[in-house]
Amino acid sequence: MFPLILVHAGLGSRLEPEAVQVIRSLLEEGSRRLRTGTSALETSWYLVERMEESGLFNAGKGAIPQEDGIVRRDVGTMEGTTLKSLGIPAIVNVSCPSRILPDLFRNTKHVLLSGESVSRWTRSRHLSDLPVDPAFPQESLSYWNAPKESTGTGTVGAVVRDQEGRHAATTSTGGAGKMRPGRIGDSAIPGAGYYADDRIGAVSMTGEGESILKTIAGYRLLSLSDSAPSREHAAREGPLFLEEILGRTGGRAGGILISRKNGPFIFHSPAPMLAGVWSAREDLFEITDTWNEAGRRILEATT
Repeated sequence: MFPLILVHAGLGSRLEPEAVQVIRSLLEEGSRRLRTGTSALETSWYLVERMEESGLFNAGKGAIPQEDGIVRRDVGTMEGTTLKSLGIPAIVNVSCPSRILPDLFRNTKHVLLSGESVSRWTRSRHLSDLPVDPAFPQESLSYWNAPKESTGTGTVGAVVRDQEGRHAATTSTGGAGKMRPGRIGDSAIPGAGYYADDRIGAVSMTGEGESILKTIAGYRLLSLSDSAPSREHAAREGPLFLEEILGRTGGRAGGILISRKNGPFIFHSPAPMLAGVWSAREDLFEITDTWNEAGRRILEATT
């Protein structure tokens, strides 16, 4: 197996020049890290943190507020060798949650930690860069005044396979638009918004969190893709699964994944989704927001 990187900027994100520049630069740096032996897990943290730092997406510095005007960020990460994972919902005092993952991941055996407990921990370790009760961010006003039915787009995620064949996934978000305070979406929940297992691969999801949670979409999409008898079969089954989610729950979803058996895939419902891929096999980079036939051929070249 050869190293692979896939990243996404969330269902509804588009091929905007500034966003494309961010995606391309982080793919280039991520590929350099993998070539020099950085692990899949550490590379996924780096990729997601860069997207959080950009402020362009609904994650990290670009995250949107909940109904009380406070921004609460969710993050989840998992590595596929030991199945160790960590999900943290409702972080309020760290602008880019992926920044605290290296320290916290190695210092807890827990799978889920509340944002409140993590806030206390980050203050004790001097990792907090926001007040505990932050003011309503002015840059969020334009979104706040948007139509009531609007929902946030731009959850970010990365799936990575390194030189040792290890897999990892990390997902980060500001959640859905105008959430009730206390709402927890899929991005912090293993099996829903992210999952990694070296035996089958890794996945990061985006879309309506409630629908992804109800259907355990991350694990099911990855398992379906890896258990398919062929890559062609998996390429047909992925979109059908997303259509099933839409039909049963009314929610759109998308995901990036690396199947150990059938290679990389990018699936999403009929909506744009900015995503990028790098393959060590041909040192191939590609970024687009509509994975049509040309996009599928690009992915097949990395298999």
